[in-house]
Amino acid sequence: MGRVELPREWVEKAEFLLRDAEGHLKEGVYWIVCFEAQQAAELYLKALHLALTALQPYTHDLVELLESLKDAGLEPPEELYTYADALTPHYTMARYPGRKPVRYDRGLSERCLRYARRIIEWVKEEAAKG
Repeated sequence: MGRVELPREWVEKAEFLLRDAEGHLKEGVYWIVCFEAQQAAELYLKALHLALTALQPYTHDLVELLESLKDAGLEPPEELYTYADALTPHYTMARYPGRKPVRYDRGLSERCLRYARRIIEWVKEEAAKG
């Protein structure tokens, strides 16, 4: 199988979210950084799934998305499951007032961005391999 083309619109939205997250990190708006990092990783994982299977998974759980890619024949590194598990809750927790059992600070935001970038890096590597 040759190189896999990721759907452009999905990648553009994910890249926009990453840029926004970096800007929000500089501004100190930490809760949104974690949300945007989760969303960017989700969009990239779904883009790869769509490119490989022509199906769009309906979940925001990044671990489930990695599992669906494993079912499609890929081998996500174990570390990505840890990163996905850490990012997934921010889809909900960061958006709703009063639902923040974690303290959003610079350290957590930087970690979320690092985890999202690593997941995205893997997606790009897999797409390049085909």
